[in-house]
Parts: sequence; C-alpha cells; structure tokens
Amino acid sequence: MSVHPRSLLPALFLLTYPSATLLIHGAGSALSIAAVVISLALLASPKAWAGLPPLQWDRTDFALCAAMVSPVLVVLLGGVWHGAIVPNEFDSPSRFFATVPLFLVLRRALPRTLAWADLSFALAGLASLGILLIAPRDWGLGRLSSKFLNPIHFGDIALVMGVLSVLSLNWWRKDRLVIRIIKVAGLFAGLSASLITGSRGGWVAIPVVAAMALYLRSRGKSRKWKVLLPLAIVAILAGVYVFSPTARDRVGDLSSDVVQYTHGNKDTSLGIRLQLYEAAVRIVASHPLLGLGGDGFRNSMQSFANSGLLTPAAAQLGRGEAHNQMLAYMTDYGIIGGLAGLAIYVVPGVLFWRRLAAPTEPARRAALMGLTFIVAFWIFGLTVETFDLKMTVSFYATIIAILAAASAYADRNGAVRSGGQADRAVVRAPRTPT
Repeated sequence: MSVHPRSLLPALFLLTYPSATLLIHGAGSALSIAAVVISLALLASPKAWAGLPPLQWDRTDFALCAAMVSPVLVVLLGGVWHGAIVPNEFDSPSRFFATVPLFLVLRRALPRTLAWADLSFALAGLASLGILLIAPRDWGLGRLSSKFLNPIHFGDIALVMGVLSVLSLNWWRKDRLVIRIIKVAGLFAGLSASLITGSRGGWVAIPVVAAMALYLRSRGKSRKWKVLLPLAIVAILAGVYVFSPTARDRVGDLSSDVVQYTHGNKDTSLGIRLQLYEAAVRIVASHPLLGLGGDGFRNSMQSFANSGLLTPAAAQLGRGEAHNQMLAYMTDYGIIGGLAGLAIYVVPGVLFWRRLAAPTEPARRAALMGLTFIVAFWIFGLTVETFDLKMTVSFYATIIAILAAASAYADRNGAVRSGGQADRAVVRAPRTPT
C-alpha cells in the first residue's frame, strides 16, 4: 500500500516494534529510544515542518504522562532522602519517562498511520513461536526461550502478544479471510510459545483476561454467543492441560512445591518466592515511607540469611530480584515508590477504561487491547519483577503509548462525536498494513 514519506518511519515502527523486540537482542530498547529522539525533534520543530496538528488532550492524557514520569521522580527523591543516589537505578524508570514524547506525537497521528499497528501483535506472536522452533536456547531444566531473554519474560510477552493478536480482529475495519487467519494463528502461536517456556506465572493471566475481554465484548451480543464462546475457551484450556505434558508437569510441580513447603522444604520455586515476600513485607513494615533506597532489597539479603529468615538459596536469588514488582518498588522506595509503581498500571488502565466508550469502534478496540495488556502485565508482576530489565520496561511503556494514542485519535482536531461520521473517516484508512 502507498504511504506518505512523512509517515513511513512511524508506520514501519508501529508494524515491526513488537516482533523486533523478540527477534533481535537490544532492538526493543534501541527502537524505542530512536522513536523518542525523533519524537522530541518533531515536538521541537516548527509546525509547518513537523506536519503535526495541534495537540488536543484531556486530563486523562496529562495523568498518563504524569504517571510515566513518577518512577523517575521517586528514584530521585529516594536517593536524596537516603543520601546515596544509585545511577543505575534510573535506567528502568527513565524508560517510562522517555515514552512521553512518543505518546504526544502518536496522539496527533492520523488513523491511516496508527492503522499500521494492525498486524504487529500477530507478527510478534508468530515470531515468538518461530524463535522457539528454529533457534531456541535451553536455559536449564528444559526451559526454552530466546538466546537473550529468559523464559519467564519471553513467555509472558509471547502470551500477551497472542491475546492482543486475536483482540485485533476487525480492528480498523472488517478483515479479509487471510488476515483473520494470521491473527488467529498469532493467538495460538503466542499461547504455544508461552507453554513451551513453562512460565506458569503468566498462565494465571489467561482466565482473567479472557473473562474480562468476554465481559466487555459481550455487550449487545446474542445469548448464544455469550454461552458458546466461554465454553470454547474453557475447552481450549482443558485441551491444553490434557494433551500437553509440559502444562501437566508444570502444574504438578506447583502442587509438589506446596506439599514440600508445608513439610519444611522451603527451597522450591514457590517456597523461595514466599520467603522473599515475607522478607519484603518486613522491610516495608520497618521502612514504610521511602524504603531502603536503591538496591536496598538486594543488599539486605545477607542479613536476612544470617538471621535465618531466608535460606541461603533464597538469599542468593533475592540478590537478583524480589520476584514481585510492587514489593520491589516498596522495599527500595517505600509507600511512595509503591504508589508510583501502582500509577503505571492504574492511570493508563483508567484511561483505557474511559475510552471503551469512544465514538469509533477502532478507538474502543484499542482501549480494550490496552486494558487487557495492562491487566496481563500486572498479573505477570505478581510472581516476577517485570521491570527489572530495561527491555521489558521499554516494551511495556511503548505499547501503552501506541494503544493510548490509538484509543484517542477520534478526539483530535475536534473530531466528530458522531459514531457514524467518525467511522466513515476510519474506512478511508488502509484496509490492512501490508
């Protein structure tokens, strides 16, 4: 399809970013940084050169930008409070901050540019499975992933890309059969990749996001649709458990961990997490306002091991991460850090929730996808630090910026509030970004 030269770079970025993040080491961070630099240049350029329309945003947009800035401010405040600023602690929070210019530019993009994100999630889902079939890395105990991303993060991203792939069906207009096949294949590829990695923590998100999406999409649907689709999802999940040895083994391991923990063996996957959670709660209770400061949780592991609260194995793994994103923020930066961590979920979540009632179907669908993405990542963060890697921070913040802009495009330039007129404008967008 033809695309205006000025829109070529953002169009290619929207189409390729998710899959490039999985395929190429460092691509996720590099592409997001490049997009931010270009966005800053566009925002600083004269209107005639940049070609951007006036920005019309509401309080929810402002709140989103403030939420993305808050982690950096908390890290800075914590460093000043404790008298020890740890430079590397700014690496991940700055990735949230950096996507603000990207959001401000995409917020003003035309629908025909934003529509290039249409196939991006399906391509990422397919890419995740392709990596595991063609060039996997065994990370130990039969856990497969890519060569540069551990099985937990890889499996979680593959899973959510598969879910967004199927939610993107008929996103911008009714998809042709081949596009529908690709998007459904993206769903099964993402689920399969997650299954192969054995990332149990991510699997908890499946019934939650499925129930949420079904509830939100069932409004106005027939009773037959409301009954058959949930049954189909349950049948698929049951089939995975029955026919997949990996799924059965991983679920069995969890049951075994519980039994061993009750009998005093705390050095299982579940047992170690429970030990670290207890240690984190103790830290928050004793340092509630601003925590222990940068690397505070990691540096406290030896003292907990010496006191007998942690086993040596748990203390060793705790030096790597707390295995819970909110507890990680709160141990290092207290309740204030916890509020900042909560903001990067809740504020964009509220934005997407409000835009579920947008005047056009593409905007409403983008809001549903964004809400699903956030809920999934929040669930991922219950058992692993999702933002301890710069790549995962960049990925989360960039996808939020893309979907937030897509969910709000109808508000730009005083766009009509009439669903019919707005939808006719979308029909002039490309059929599919191919």
